[in-house]
Amino acid sequence: MPLDPEFKDIIELFGEMPSFSELPLEALRGAPPPNSNPIPMAEVRDEYLPGPAGNIPIRIYRALPADDLPLLLFMHGGGFVMGNLDTHDDLARELTAAIGCVTISVDYRLAPEHPYPAAVDDCYYALQWSAGRARDLGANPDELVVIGDSAGGNLAAVTAMRVRDEGGPDIAAQILIYPVADMSGPMLPAPDGNFYILSPETRKFFNEAYLSDPAQATLPTVSPGLAEDLSGLPRTLVITAEYDPLCSQGEALAERYRQDGVRVTHSRYDGAIHGFATFPVQMRHTLQQEIAQWLAFT
Repeated sequence: MPLDPEFKDIIELFGEMPSFSELPLEALRGAPPPNSNPIPMAEVRDEYLPGPAGNIPIRIYRALPADDLPLLLFMHGGGFVMGNLDTHDDLARELTAAIGCVTISVDYRLAPEHPYPAAVDDCYYALQWSAGRARDLGANPDELVVIGDSAGGNLAAVTAMRVRDEGGPDIAAQILIYPVADMSGPMLPAPDGNFYILSPETRKFFNEAYLSDPAQATLPTVSPGLAEDLSGLPRTLVITAEYDPLCSQGEALAERYRQDGVRVTHSRYDGAIHGFATFPVQMRHTLQQEIAQWLAFT
């Protein structure tokens, strides 16, 4: 279908910006404007958890003043270079409210100061900590979900694989929102031939920042779509966007899960671009409701 017109202003805004590679890190990581109307939560607090290289900042959201809630471990996007607790505060609140859960948002270390596997390690440690503290947080450790968008979707997938391979708390489900599934293969343009939001130049910038050696791009803990075996992973929801250069690799990852016996649902948002879950568009709310309905614990 055609590109949804609600993305027109967003595409024009990105088109007026300099290339990411031309901007200093301080500009790329500039603080977002404060949220003037945040979704109310029963509780929101910032905390630190012990990680492999020091304390990891996290933000804990509780939707309801109740116990035994589902527990989400949320990993933000940003190409492994950008993003933090504030850039994804809206999305974390919206997901928490839609699902009725406790969410832990992880401020993992960023590249290039902290290349692979720093982010992978931080997310794995955050999972271990979250599962161990679930009851104290009013959450049910048997309803533990990993979720992330873009680079965060990559980290969620890799975290689930690492738990399977190295042992750890059981994960009930993984939700991968337009994930980075293959950092070694080419990106494909949108149906109209454009690379919206995520150009090959931008992708090259992110890859070079995250990987200290280009050969790392084929590792399964960098490119989960290249893993030899994806069996034994939890129930999975893969979200893709039709006009996203990552669409084809997300769809290929969903098919790999299916072939390896994982219970997988693939949902493609036609007319959408990369990043739509964090943009001020109606489609993001449709996504949140789909996630809540798909995830409903019974």
